[in-house]
Amino acid sequence: MAPRRATGMDSVVGVGIEGSAYTRCCVPSGDCLRVQQKVIGSHPGEDPMLIALDDLRDTVRVTCNNELCTVGRYMHRECFDQWEQTVLCYLKTCGRARSWSERQRHQNLWTKKGYDLAYKACGCRCGRGHLKKDLDWMPPPPTANIFGRIEEIDPTGSKKKKRRNRNSRPSLTIGPVGPLVDAGRNRAGSLSCSSSGSSSPPASGSEPSVSPVHGSHSKKKTRIEIPDRIRIAGGANGIFTRRLDFSSFNSLPKSKLNSYQIKTEDEGNHGNDDTRCFILSTLASQGKSKVHCILCEEQLLVFDRYPLVDGTFFLSPRQHAKSCIEVKVEGRTQFLTVVCMACLEGVNGRTIVCRFCNQKWDGSSLILGSMYSYDIFAAMPCCTERIKCNSCYKPVLHPAQRLNFFSDYSHMVPCPHCRTLDTHFVKPLGFCYTRQVSRASLLWP
Repeated sequence: MAPRRATGMDSVVGVGIEGSAYTRCCVPSGDCLRVQQKVIGSHPGEDPMLIALDDLRDTVRVTCNNELCTVGRYMHRECFDQWEQTVLCYLKTCGRARSWSERQRHQNLWTKKGYDLAYKACGCRCGRGHLKKDLDWMPPPPTANIFGRIEEIDPTGSKKKKRRNRNSRPSLTIGPVGPLVDAGRNRAGSLSCSSSGSSSPPASGSEPSVSPVHGSHSKKKTRIEIPDRIRIAGGANGIFTRRLDFSSFNSLPKSKLNSYQIKTEDEGNHGNDDTRCFILSTLASQGKSKVHCILCEEQLLVFDRYPLVDGTFFLSPRQHAKSCIEVKVEGRTQFLTVVCMACLEGVNGRTIVCRFCNQKWDGSSLILGSMYSYDIFAAMPCCTERIKCNSCYKPVLHPAQRLNFFSDYSHMVPCPHCRTLDTHFVKPLGFCYTRQVSRASLLWP
């Protein structure tokens, strides 16, 4: 199929054997990060710069002001994030932006206020235009999830999502990064499920789950900006279910049926807990009263009081599935994600194991019904493969080295070898994990 040269259309560079159209990553430098990490998400002989137009969930769309540009409109998310950092560095040197804080520069970059200053650093590879992030674009649903199952698509083919107003998105201010103890409940080592994102989950196995808390280290209060009509309703906005009983948790061991393992109380005054308001207002703005587990795709009801879901929410810098909802947290793009209780416990054949060391991922120690403000799959790397650079594929850390806090594994860090700044420890779930096959299934009937 020949490339198309038409305005308002994406540059299609080829068609796969199954009819899927592809385009190439249009990162301006031409240095696509996937080229140096072919083992991640690519097949032998496949051009790692190719982006399948039927699965755009891990991409960012940009626009070029040259109407005849045929370079393409999509970048891999990691390529965009690295390129965006170079544009932000340029913005630091521009006029009034020199007095802005890092957060202000990040917030203003793709708006008229910042882009008018930084556009010279956004040159397109076509040589005749400048690129800009498409803030109104939402990736369409792919045809299959990370374990190869076909996603459910509306049979009518109609688009139900309306164009979102960016200014209506809830924003969350996060406190300092570091492990904290919930002093109100005296839970040493357990994560405080507030939106501060500063606590560490209990360690698995025989390791003690005690967090290194300093006496002078205090927890800052978080602030969330949400519409008054949602705050009055406690974030529910009338679309969420009222939990009548806790019978859904009866499948858990009796030792876990307590308020230490299941979040049951608000931490704010008059029911305005910051974490709960953040989750409910985010979902309400999307018109979603149900969510999907990213591992098994089970649909889960969202409740208007703790425990909010029969599982746990978490924030990740990577969109692991199309059901993950994009939010802005301290100027950074994050994705609100959920894992169901059965997958956390690894019951009924839902266990997943590392593809490299075959170690089981265990989420049974995580608190149910609330939210972790970092990627829970990246928080405890089990082998060297999990700590390698996403660009040069060399270890970012020494195999025996570990970061101080679990939330550190979700932050952008520079590679000591190639200096690439990326969230190197947060990798695609399909790359890291596979389903554990039970011994019984291997035997002849």
